[in-house]
Amino acid sequence: MKNTTNIDILECDVIVVGSGGTGSQAVQAVAEEGLNVIVISKDPMSSSDTKICEGVMTVRESGDIKDTESVLSENIKLAGADLPDEKITSAFAKDSKEAYDRLRMNGLRPSINKDTEKPKTLAIAMGGHNKSRSVGHKNSGLAFGHNIWDTIIKYKNVKYIEDCWFLEIIKSDNNKLSNDNKNIVVGGLAYDACRGKLLIIKSKTVILASGGLSTLFFPKTDTMRGNTGDSYALAIRAGADLLDMEQIQFLPFCLASPPSYEGLLAGEPATASFLGVLRDNNNKIILDSVYLRTRAECSEAIMRAVEDGRGSPNGGAYLDMTANKLAPKSGEYFMKYLKGALPSAYNNARQALGKKAGNAEEPWEIRPGAHYSMGGVRVDEYAKAFKTSKDINNPEEIKGLYAAGQAMGGLFGANRLGSTSLTELAVFGYRAGKSAADYAKKEKITFDDRDFDESIKYYDNLFGSNGVEKIYKLKLEFQKECWNNIGPARSEKKLKKIITYIEKLEKKVKNVKINLERKWNQQFIDYIELKNMIYTAKSVALASLKRDKSVGGHVRLDRRASSIFSKPYSTVVNFDSRLGFKVTKLPRTRTEFKRLIIYKINEKSRLLKARILRYLPLNIRDSIIEKKYKKILGENKKVIKIEPGSSAAAPGESQNITY
Repeated sequence: MKNTTNIDILECDVIVVGSGGTGSQAVQAVAEEGLNVIVISKDPMSSSDTKICEGVMTVRESGDIKDTESVLSENIKLAGADLPDEKITSAFAKDSKEAYDRLRMNGLRPSINKDTEKPKTLAIAMGGHNKSRSVGHKNSGLAFGHNIWDTIIKYKNVKYIEDCWFLEIIKSDNNKLSNDNKNIVVGGLAYDACRGKLLIIKSKTVILASGGLSTLFFPKTDTMRGNTGDSYALAIRAGADLLDMEQIQFLPFCLASPPSYEGLLAGEPATASFLGVLRDNNNKIILDSVYLRTRAECSEAIMRAVEDGRGSPNGGAYLDMTANKLAPKSGEYFMKYLKGALPSAYNNARQALGKKAGNAEEPWEIRPGAHYSMGGVRVDEYAKAFKTSKDINNPEEIKGLYAAGQAMGGLFGANRLGSTSLTELAVFGYRAGKSAADYAKKEKITFDDRDFDESIKYYDNLFGSNGVEKIYKLKLEFQKECWNNIGPARSEKKLKKIITYIEKLEKKVKNVKINLERKWNQQFIDYIELKNMIYTAKSVALASLKRDKSVGGHVRLDRRASSIFSKPYSTVVNFDSRLGFKVTKLPRTRTEFKRLIIYKINEKSRLLKARILRYLPLNIRDSIIEKKYKKILGENKKVIKIEPGSSAAAPGESQNITY
């Protein structure tokens, strides 16, 4: 092993990659078992998507006692076009209450409904939910950020290393477990930028909790810059399958300008309220009843207009809410709702677009921005990672490897319901930690330094690479290509173009310049992140080609939408160092046809009612909407002030709105 002065050797029971919401829950689960944990975080502790989110969390039964496990599980599965794994959706539904209680025990403070003595929910079901179960929090994601920090630092058996990049999962064929499976994890390799050291970490288990992939599309994203697809790249190089990588959630209403605000969230479909519509540059309505639509529907409408040459100057469309504001009676209520429902998003729009836009006196120019991934590592309901065997329906477990949060696939399929990300991380981060702890306590593993030699040599030799290519330029060019070809609007031509581009990029990456400096070597860091982005983008492109129809977050401009009569399937991408990438289809179980029909009838019924409301005489329509706002805002006869950060309800994609 060369350059031993630049290498440190550590040992623990569990490595947790990522210090956000998912990582903190995994840490708690392991630490409670008395095992030793090392947390690797390339950003400062708790500086994750969780910390900058809107702070709304799905909690079963919080707003409706009829909200059973089966109701929530089916809601997720149907919204996800039957791509989700029912065992995973059932685990989400089963654990959501307990997971939320655990966060509260760690200091999370919701507002309490005095009548029910339960946490307050948004008054109308949010983002595709069929029940009221979305709990808001003052200070939004900051409340969760403090919770993450407090959770991780309170345990003495937890060591956390910030400004540290996890490089590789190390497996060994030199061990035998009780079931004679040799495909096992023995630790990982990391780069400690502050000390300029490569770290060999010997561990029985690795939990991937390092977020999503949206930095592929920077600056057109509202997420943290650290989302370079690390989880997916690490997993697929370790042999794990990736599920449904084509399914990326693009928030439709992000800011397109000015540059300092580009990509920031301006609102949700619910922001449009009862009368909001989307318009193209000819002032033609391209989507009505916006508040009832999914994020994917809104994004698709915008990007189809852009592709047709009808987009706004900055490649988006216009969210027109002026009809809400101009209503004689309900206009004042709308403005109070707009300012209070998603306060940080509203403030972004007001500051970026100006006073008239902030007062809803003119349309907002918006454009889709990359948000969270819905695909990820193939896991079971206990967060254990799997790889394809001879039978795609019966994969092999990769012993000691786990994934949770955005790193995992199989939960959402083609669509994320609003407010589910915080529940996802709390449920499956904790499950991953418990699974890893159980495994680490049970299995006997002998660590062999030779298992690390090949990876150490590879990464150690990168320092001082005397190529001609500048890695940061390659990274910026790649992000533009990703937006243009695997962004919110795709086609066969675009997908083949990005695959060809990646093949050329891979050759250029072999000829990059990386200086000899060990401490905070930005060229080395950019190389690591670009390498992970390439693996991830290639997985997205191949999965997108395999799914040749539009469904959910995957929009094919050159193909029609998938029918409810179609047999559902997930895409599976895996990688072999000798054979390269391979993509196949994994059949999924379709929901009973009767249930599908009922779901679609309810969906069409809601849209019809919304359209009827828009065309009623002004005085009748205004009175109806005024009553709705009073109910939403919890008002009786007088207008009350909504403080910034409150969880005032939004007219969301409710399954139970009546007129």
